[in-house]
Amino acid sequence: MLGQRTCSVRRLARGVSLVELLVGLAVGLVIVSGALTLFAKISFSGLENTRRVQLNEQLRSTLNLIHKDLQRAGYVDAADGAATVADVDTVQMALFGLITIGGANDCITYSYDFNGNNIQDPEEMFGFRLLAGAVQRATKSARCDGTGNWGDITDATVAIQTLTFSAADSISYEVSRDNDGDGACETGETCLERRKIDVDISGYVAQEDPLDASTLVVSLSDQIKVKNDRYYLVP
Repeated sequence: MLGQRTCSVRRLARGVSLVELLVGLAVGLVIVSGALTLFAKISFSGLENTRRVQLNEQLRSTLNLIHKDLQRAGYVDAADGAATVADVDTVQMALFGLITIGGANDCITYSYDFNGNNIQDPEEMFGFRLLAGAVQRATKSARCDGTGNWGDITDATVAIQTLTFSAADSISYEVSRDNDGDGACETGETCLERRKIDVDISGYVAQEDPLDASTLVVSLSDQIKVKNDRYYLVP
């Protein structure tokens, strides 16, 4: 009996062999490697989702800014009669109502009476445009040829793929000096133009490849009703 007990104790005390240790280490490495891979995938997925949320937010905030400012195009303070039909053939009234789409339809300029003096000051021209993957805004003296104080309003984390402006459902009809009674806007007649502008914008996360099928490209559209009608004298 004593001999059998001694043998059992020796077996328990001998530990593990080198082969068993190596096998155990290999199994452990496989488990740790799998856990690290899973953690990396979860982390990358979380980062990717965060970037895409930021992309959506940035495109929506940019489109909202364009919407609100473009609605003001043509504004003048009418309290002193400056915006009456009798004044529509003056130079400043024509300019206040003017909206110009330029470039490859990726730039728009417009004006409104920012300082409230009822005069078209040279710096009261504003605009938005697409340049080098960013949306830019000019808060004075804007022209689509680059004149003005243009600056980015989207950051480097987002690449803007398209920004287009187009006139939609604009209606013009004469409001005074109807020379022939046909209701059409003709030379020498004063007309009113009610305008809508379609805006389309799309972009993707700057770290992604736009040619990769897995890259998420977000596209948004808006139709902006310009609140202030344009009165003008047909030349």
